[in-house]
Amino acid sequence: MDEARLTDDEVVASVLDGRTRDFEILVRRYSGKIIHFIERMTADSDESRSIAQDVFFKIYQNLSYYRAQNNFSAFIFKVARNMTLNWLHRQKRTVFFSRLLGRELARPPLEQEPPRISPQERDERERALTLGLRRLPEEQRLALVLKVYLEFSYKQIGEVTGWSVPKIETLISRAKARLKKFILLQESGGEPVLQARDK
Repeated sequence: MDEARLTDDEVVASVLDGRTRDFEILVRRYSGKIIHFIERMTADSDESRSIAQDVFFKIYQNLSYYRAQNNFSAFIFKVARNMTLNWLHRQKRTVFFSRLLGRELARPPLEQEPPRISPQERDERERALTLGLRRLPEEQRLALVLKVYLEFSYKQIGEVTGWSVPKIETLISRAKARLKKFILLQESGGEPVLQARDK
């Protein structure tokens, strides 16, 4: 069997027909992305693998509930999202991620030379960014993880979260604005306060 030619839905149908070993095809297809997603949400590489294993176990147990619509990706990421958020709630932790986003926020206009900063200044900015990210409301963090790290389209984010495209756009826009404001206040020596009501 040429597994590369099989769609996710065909693999699911094969597993439900009794060829349970075919589930390994889905694990191979999605394990890297799922682990990467969870790691960016939890900031814990060891725990991300453990949660990912639980995700695939839960998917296997609930495979009969999947309705074949060539949208298995959204199905598995919904499960991963829910299990990751449950873990975060249990741990009472907030999430930080995205050096990539940090570079995006700090990127100067193309016509300007990038400012030269010392390693100490770079570390201070990184700490400010990390603190700001950890204070973002949960929905904003989730939207940014899906958009920045997994490069999901707004439609795909909506399929995973159930949010409308306007809501997703608003979450991402507000998150970036809050981070920029937080970092600027940090650099000016102010006392930034990020309030959770702006979701």
